[in-house]
Amino acid sequence: MIKLQKPFNGELVSQIVSYLKKKGEIRATLLYKLEKQFCKSKSEFKVKKEDLLSCLLFMMKERIVEIIIPEPFQINWEERFLKNLKFLKDGVYLVREFSNLNDNLFDSYGKNVYFFDSRLLDFKSQDVSSETINNLKFIIKKVPKIKSKMIIYYPPSSKPLNIYETFEGNYTIEFLDFRVNPQFKLNPKLKIEIPLEQQKSDLAIIQSYRKNYMCMYITLIESIHKAIINIQNKKEISKNHNEILKDLIKKFGYYCYMYVKSDWIDVKPNPYRWESFFEFFDLPFKIINLSFKNIRFYGRTFEFWIRYNYCIFIQKKFRKIILKLKELGFEEFEKENYGDYIAIGMDHEIYEVCPSIEYFYFLNKYIFFYHLFYLFFHSFPYIEKLKPQVKFTEKEQKLYKIFLPVMESMLNIQDKRITKKLIFKYYSFNPNELEIIYNKFLLDEVKFIEKKMFTYFLIRYGKC
Repeated sequence: MIKLQKPFNGELVSQIVSYLKKKGEIRATLLYKLEKQFCKSKSEFKVKKEDLLSCLLFMMKERIVEIIIPEPFQINWEERFLKNLKFLKDGVYLVREFSNLNDNLFDSYGKNVYFFDSRLLDFKSQDVSSETINNLKFIIKKVPKIKSKMIIYYPPSSKPLNIYETFEGNYTIEFLDFRVNPQFKLNPKLKIEIPLEQQKSDLAIIQSYRKNYMCMYITLIESIHKAIINIQNKKEISKNHNEILKDLIKKFGYYCYMYVKSDWIDVKPNPYRWESFFEFFDLPFKIINLSFKNIRFYGRTFEFWIRYNYCIFIQKKFRKIILKLKELGFEEFEKENYGDYIAIGMDHEIYEVCPSIEYFYFLNKYIFFYHLFYLFFHSFPYIEKLKPQVKFTEKEQKLYKIFLPVMESMLNIQDKRITKKLIFKYYSFNPNELEIIYNKFLLDEVKFIEKKMFTYFLIRYGKC
């Protein structure tokens, strides 16, 4: 039987805990991310992978952390001939498929259950401890890809981490009925043709992103997404089918919200993260509210109705700028006003359909920052007076234009015009068609936007 010794590196336990405490409201990460943090050659820690794993297993046994592995599936891409699509010509396309990580190890494993959850184990039993540790070591050695599925969770002061069990958090989705009435019509006769080689090039971008930036939230949300697909595909409908589905959708919405909140709203000033632009320069912008009014699923496709409002706080004495913003269509949020400051911004509704969390993440991230930078553009005279020491340039004033190609190609947005109700242009519930459209219109722009904004912000930060 195996007896785990306390790690010889006594600091490693506290370093891992310190790292997890910085992960936001849900204190969790992937084994894959911990290896990057502690084991890479460029890491300041330079821990061996086997020592890191031994330390984590010790921490699990001592109930310092929990280790959770959801349903072990992977994503593959297959060539398939598709026809009778709404926006695309008939042709050969790359289509997403789900399969088990390793047929021999996981093929018979049940759906909608954890492959491993240390929260359910009693480590007071030496037999349980030995078997658990042996199995985990074997799985990691046999299937290295499991590292991007293995969640290391630090429960103290953390929000809940639930996938298949009933949701424990304080979060509701109203499940309101809603209808999308696009104010424009795309000509179905002008169908899009995308060569297979271009599809492969587009796909390489998202695969590179997942390889370099895979995070706990993607694993978590993707696992819930797969559970929703599984429950919809069940041939036998149980009495509590709708309740189970609603609970899964609630969790899906909650963790999507927590993902964007931790990545864009609660972001701290960081020279390597352009998303912290407004925080770094201490600009008077605020996200008043971001809420998912409803989420509906059509197989793999999910449809969001989102409310999003934000503002800038302007001193009352700058009446001309306040009036100009109101003439442009921006609104005053009287409940946000305080002292000598007026809150001016916009309240948007967003209607969109997505086949996967990556597309949801990037599209909404760019919607989010496009509008913040658009308000920044129109309030620039005030910003110049407020922050003369920063010396913003005309180029920075027009940063919103970097996001404009995505906005114009995928939504009913036009430059120099404020749109309150944002609607995704290619409203199809076919997940394969949607994925191909997202790959074509979003992914090349993702590469351009991220590189340009990262380079700009890093240079700009160095001048401050």
